[in-house]
Amino acid sequence: MLSEELVYAVALNKVFRYNPKISNFLLKEFGTAKAVFNLTQADLAERFNRRYSFFDDLSDKRLFEWAEKEISWAYSKGIRLLCIHQAEYPSSLKECFDPPVIIYQYGDVNLNQDKIISIVGTRMSTRYGTESCRKIVKELAEGGFSPVIVSGLAYGVDIAAHRAALEFGLKTIAVLPNGLDRIYPASHYEIAKKISRQGAIITEFPRETESLKINFIQRNRIIAALSKATIVIESREKGGALITAEFAQSYSREVFALPGRISDIFSAGCNNLIYHNIASIYCSTKEFTSYLGWTSDNKDGSNLQKEIFYSPSPEKEKILVALSLNSELSIDELLHISGERLQTLSKSLLELELEGKILSLAGNRYSLA
Repeated sequence: MLSEELVYAVALNKVFRYNPKISNFLLKEFGTAKAVFNLTQADLAERFNRRYSFFDDLSDKRLFEWAEKEISWAYSKGIRLLCIHQAEYPSSLKECFDPPVIIYQYGDVNLNQDKIISIVGTRMSTRYGTESCRKIVKELAEGGFSPVIVSGLAYGVDIAAHRAALEFGLKTIAVLPNGLDRIYPASHYEIAKKISRQGAIITEFPRETESLKINFIQRNRIIAALSKATIVIESREKGGALITAEFAQSYSREVFALPGRISDIFSAGCNNLIYHNIASIYCSTKEFTSYLGWTSDNKDGSNLQKEIFYSPSPEKEKILVALSLNSELSIDELLHISGERLQTLSKSLLELELEGKILSLAGNRYSLA
């Protein structure tokens, strides 16, 4: 038998899926979804001082029949329905001023664990962006921090983040801008199946909800709210990733951005976030995890000791930082970035190569080992 309050909550979620602030206000004011539906038109008019279209929705008895069918469908597909009053509902969302009443979850992952981060960026990611994304996830996994990686299943940086999490054994959460009866984009259906087995796919939208433009903004706030910190990998001057960063800032979450060359249009958004003090510079995994106060799950700490006890000279440090922000660089590019003389740079490069820190590639080019 279906819980009466769950039926009311699912119905309320449909009515206010584009006005979560109002549903949150009503729930805080009256305690339960059932109590909200028991309000008369006069009660609502008194509360809001004018008439709104949702007054009629709350009076529509067909809504409960729809909600019962929606719950039965979800249960038949193995989808969990997390109501805002339940302990399993993510507390990070409850802290925000606009949480959805219901979260649909397909997959087994704890949405209340501490180490959850989001990685977002442009759909038109460059090699620098996708490789940097993979490197960040790889280092977080191998460093023993085991965060859950949240993103939006979109092309570019989002899917790179999900793939890296799957590759390195981390749980990952894909937040959809539509109902769980479809995957958007459809080309990511197979990877979505893998995500559901090594994490979860979630949404606030009922089935048959299409991927409207406004839904992506709604989706981005969930990505930001779920996470302890948001990392923006690449973005144009305007883009969805910047909206996610703004949501994260409004929820008092940490925001980091990967810097790029001032000439790169796909780094313009990240550089602006840093310039306007909305985001901190993502310099290294060590600094990122230290900033968040995370400790490693590695018992022997071997992966961390290499980083902790390695103290390069200023000349070598410039090289390592430059290569950490680029997949590979030529010796001429390193000369320009480091400001060193060729003789000094060549000596540092040779030493770093012998120490196993960098690789020498064809054409006088170098990359991190």
